[in-house]
Amino acid sequence: MPRVALDAMRAELERSSLEPRIGQPYYERLMSLRTRTREAFARTVGVPAEQIALTNSTTQGVGLVVAGIDWSAAHEIITTTEEHQGLLSPLDVAARKSGATVRMVDASDLLDAITPQTRLVAVSHMLWTTGRLLDLPGLAKRAHTVGAEMLVDGAQSVGSIDVRMPETGADYYAFSGQKWLMGPQGTGGLWVAPERVEALTPALSGYFSLVDGKVGQLRPGAARFDGGSFDTVVLAGALGAVEWVESHLGGRAAWAERTASNAERARARLAQEPWISIAAPEGPQGPLLAMTVDGVDDLPAAVAALAERGVLVRFIPGTPYLRVSIGAWTTDQDVERLVSALAELR
Repeated sequence: MPRVALDAMRAELERSSLEPRIGQPYYERLMSLRTRTREAFARTVGVPAEQIALTNSTTQGVGLVVAGIDWSAAHEIITTTEEHQGLLSPLDVAARKSGATVRMVDASDLLDAITPQTRLVAVSHMLWTTGRLLDLPGLAKRAHTVGAEMLVDGAQSVGSIDVRMPETGADYYAFSGQKWLMGPQGTGGLWVAPERVEALTPALSGYFSLVDGKVGQLRPGAARFDGGSFDTVVLAGALGAVEWVESHLGGRAAWAERTASNAERARARLAQEPWISIAAPEGPQGPLLAMTVDGVDDLPAAVAALAERGVLVRFIPGTPYLRVSIGAWTTDQDVERLVSALAELR
């Protein structure tokens, strides 16, 4: 997290220890932080604030959508074979409860898999396995043609690439605050297309879902889907992180351009080593680089050994890949340290 985000969290925690958490001043501060964080997330993805719900994670955003749809045994859900459990588990629960069918297909076969029986297409914008970027507009067009909707897991995309929600064609798009937006754990957002608000049932309806707390009067827009209460400490951290990026490197779009440039150079540098094989999935890629390394087969041990050398990567379960995340902050020297550490492991 940026230092300013940590400082904002410390200040808010200190305030909570000194001032009473009851009465109008605290309530006004809480609502102000919710509003400002919602607005910050909205700016990040290019939509009005009323189209954003506050969540504690991508998974909660996915769950709010899946739990808000009226499923039947005749429905079919299409997803890929490379999705994270944060998307797959809510789909599985819905299918078990309703009798709906979940079909997992190769990402390259998604378009052909969408049929008139499809109720929902649920996919990641950027696959967490290889960094492949899916053609969301094309998938959305096909889904809408057969009367289906599209839910997007944006855990790896929002903050790492420039995302404009309306341009994706999605109906619902969940994203994380603690990943590429560099905020604290327990933060995230859910975009709900305006035309989908009334048909989606609020799964966690409570005080903050209502107009002035009046039961039966749901708030207009996506705020009715807010995932409950949020600690002002994490709200302050998320807000601080977003505002910091907006004030550095020329803003959010420039930040994404720097990330893409760094990832391209890193990919080219790693490809120079004949003992490193970079995964090259079909289509465009984001700043996640998946690779295999000759002579390095025990991936958990390799991740631990690299961490001891101050190089942080992860392995992707069920695949042969070590995965590297390249951000706007990554330097060429960081990549050289990675190469040197991998050479040592061999």
